[in-house]
Amino acid sequence: MHEYCTTLIKNSGVALVIKVLQDTYSYSYSWHFISCRTNRTHLKAAFYAVGALTKGRPNNADYEDDIIRILGVESVSDITFFSRLQIGEAVLHSKAYKRVTRRNNYTIAYQKEENILYGQIEVFFVIRDDIRMVCGAVLSSLTVSSKQVCKSHKILGSPVSHIVCLHQPNRNRFTVVPLEDIIDVCVYMKFSDCDLGYAALFANHIERD
Repeated sequence: MHEYCTTLIKNSGVALVIKVLQDTYSYSYSWHFISCRTNRTHLKAAFYAVGALTKGRPNNADYEDDIIRILGVESVSDITFFSRLQIGEAVLHSKAYKRVTRRNNYTIAYQKEENILYGQIEVFFVIRDDIRMVCGAVLSSLTVSSKQVCKSHKILGSPVSHIVCLHQPNRNRFTVVPLEDIIDVCVYMKFSDCDLGYAALFANHIERD
């Protein structure tokens, strides 16, 4: 793969490389597989901030008090924000990223102790100082409804557990999730005639023959 990228750069320029890689490795709707990315900042392990990092300027003041309280900082000026995250070769968006509007790539499932919870990513953040480096995502929570799409598949008879019914995001209270606790992006559906939304985990991110 590295040799392939190098050859393309020499022959056709960086713009063509990016276009070819996007066409080749982008999977519609959910996680976007992009190699040879250059506009990224390493955070830790396989986590990278993609795009600009902005210190002390959250895009949404609604979560400012919550994030200060949870992270134990004196002011929002101690926090650096960014709108896209790369985990391995997969890129997640937050709601702060405005260049993509046709798909929802910010509804996620995440782990909290023994439970799987759901939320929508408002923004990503990182704090670096002399004693610690903390990075995570600010989420508006999606609580699970007691309703079900259906108890079991009519033909197969197996229980339908991969689709959950969710209440609308709580815009009055936000939470912070470590990057390591993110499980996956969800397919999220919301209909105009229903107060609930529906989320499903991808069984497979890449189609294979």
